[in-house]
Amino acid sequence: MNPFKDAEWIMADCALADIRDKAFIYRTQFSACTSEKTKLYIAAHTQYAVFVNGRFADAGQYDDYEDYQVYDTIDITDFLRQGENELLIWHYVAGEDFSTRSKLIPGVIFSVFSGEKCLLWSQKSCLSAQDTRVLGLGEKITRQLGFTLDFDASAAEAELKPSVSAGKSKSLYPRPVKKLITEEKLSGELIAQGVFNDCNKQLPKALRMQKAELSECERGKLFCGGENTEWQLDNDTEADGIWLLYDCDESAGLLSFCFDLPAGAEILIGFGEHLDDGRVRTFVGGRNFCFRYIAKQGRNKFFYPLFRIGLRYLCFYVYSPKGKLHYAGIHRQHYPLNFKQVNIPNPLHRRIYDVGCNTLSLCMHEHYEDCPWREQALYAMDSRVQCLCGYYAFGEYEFPAANFRLMAHSLLPDGLLELCPPGKVIVNIPAFTAVFVREVYEYSCYSGDLELTSELFGTLEAIVTGFESRISENGLVPLYKGEGNWNFYEWRKGLDGLVDKLDSFAVVADDIYELPLNAFISDAFYCFSKLSRMLGFADKADLYLKLSQKLNGCIEQSFWCEEQRAYSTRLGEAPQHELTQGLMLYINAVPQEKLKTVAEHIVNRDYIPCTLSMSIYIYEALLKADSGYLDFVINHIEAVWGNMLDKGCQTFWETELGADDFEKAGSLCHGWSAVPVYIFGKYLYNI
Repeated sequence: MNPFKDAEWIMADCALADIRDKAFIYRTQFSACTSEKTKLYIAAHTQYAVFVNGRFADAGQYDDYEDYQVYDTIDITDFLRQGENELLIWHYVAGEDFSTRSKLIPGVIFSVFSGEKCLLWSQKSCLSAQDTRVLGLGEKITRQLGFTLDFDASAAEAELKPSVSAGKSKSLYPRPVKKLITEEKLSGELIAQGVFNDCNKQLPKALRMQKAELSECERGKLFCGGENTEWQLDNDTEADGIWLLYDCDESAGLLSFCFDLPAGAEILIGFGEHLDDGRVRTFVGGRNFCFRYIAKQGRNKFFYPLFRIGLRYLCFYVYSPKGKLHYAGIHRQHYPLNFKQVNIPNPLHRRIYDVGCNTLSLCMHEHYEDCPWREQALYAMDSRVQCLCGYYAFGEYEFPAANFRLMAHSLLPDGLLELCPPGKVIVNIPAFTAVFVREVYEYSCYSGDLELTSELFGTLEAIVTGFESRISENGLVPLYKGEGNWNFYEWRKGLDGLVDKLDSFAVVADDIYELPLNAFISDAFYCFSKLSRMLGFADKADLYLKLSQKLNGCIEQSFWCEEQRAYSTRLGEAPQHELTQGLMLYINAVPQEKLKTVAEHIVNRDYIPCTLSMSIYIYEALLKADSGYLDFVINHIEAVWGNMLDKGCQTFWETELGADDFEKAGSLCHGWSAVPVYIFGKYLYNI
């Protein structure tokens, strides 16, 4: 059955030439019998939420491409009543490229089926209008994540009119992963409260929250907290309103609250992962972790299913001296996973493993995410760690397969993948594309699924062919040149591809050679050789194995520094980095007589140590060199990840500096930091 045979992509007739940061409403009716299973089929760009007879049914578009439009199948049987039913669709259009999504033609398409019988399909007669409550001011949370929210509950609803054709072709495919589970509302735990004074109401809302003067009240003096609690400030209180701080635990979900207010008022809502400033850090180096809600008089029951936030703490500034709080918190959303039952008798290892699994699960929604708070973006390098850990923690293969297809769909003419598919950003990291070949190879080994390998083989071949074409006369691959290329490996000086950290990208003009890029490319050749062998392409397997071995030899000869008996990161410079030594061991490019020397550089911490993101290469490099290094690896994990536990983490951090890194914008939940789950699973506990 083709659920969209008679349906068409439609759009509200809003007379906007270039739709950007706008929301729309579609309302239509259909007749149904409550005894028959009924399904809604729907796709949208950018985002949708569905209400049937006034009840929330589901939300969450799988971000896609114009020629790969993903639709959802939603069972709406339990929402129906006998006879006439109302279908209400909220539709949001970003209208700009971000790391999370690309700018595509906006529109919605849907149909309702009872068995094989079509009850409703999208057509231009469907009534729609711009949702005037969503103000669409174009203010960004981050350049990766998208726009923030300004919502005016007092705005008059626009007149509904017939829709127009969206002008989109139909290239629709079923959702390749499971739908998220949206839990019932969860009120956070009120941990602080008080009154505040706004220092400057002309500032952007995030700065207003960051700079406001806060006075904390003892619990119970303002009000007790919990649900259905009233407050009233004394007439002589010189304050702009009250503030409330909630601990929602490290989580991801949909914002929800309910206040009764005697008059219209402004509510600012900040979200973040720590309280290092004594408040939620809403303004961080231009990043804006603040929503604004303009309340109407009376009941303000708010639920916003068009944007998922990652957070631990939720803070409200309510510009009203009087009111009643019913609840404040989120509807948590998570991907359905089967956590393996494992036996880890060591208590510290058990805690590290469990927190690692929690970190992984919070970084899995429509696709793998680097972090749920700041970016929610898919990266090949990050996802490689997440896949490997997930094989041990969840036995999950459907989810990574869908991610690989999404990434492969982003192949560019130069043989690189987009940095953050299905998003579109102005820079690319060539080394991450090389890692993609390895993660597909590892998936094939763990899952035994060669159908996907065969499906992606053309993309993989285009990648390695692109790398091969760049090999220069000296046998090495130079750095990628031009403003759009970011020669990044990890967040260490000399490896981050920046002039100064978070300052500007180092634009390469001349031929420069760095060991890490060549090591990642050599590894891509090796993995492609193994994949070719699996699929029976012996000639390709032999060719790329030889290319890998030849490149390894050139790397070893070119970057070895006899004086320090270690490998340089950049040709002509002295050795500096632990990662460089580890990568040489990892790709088996170190001659036997040098193995112990290079490994001991790592063990002795002779060079700039690697960060959490690249620890997987260091650990496996040592274990490849000598299994006797397992004790060192485990002791190192206990020290580094144990330190995060000692500091009260619920999920593992982006780097060891935690919230203080990246100009005070360090993520406290980052998928790449779950490395111990993999090390424990493969090398220690045989999970």
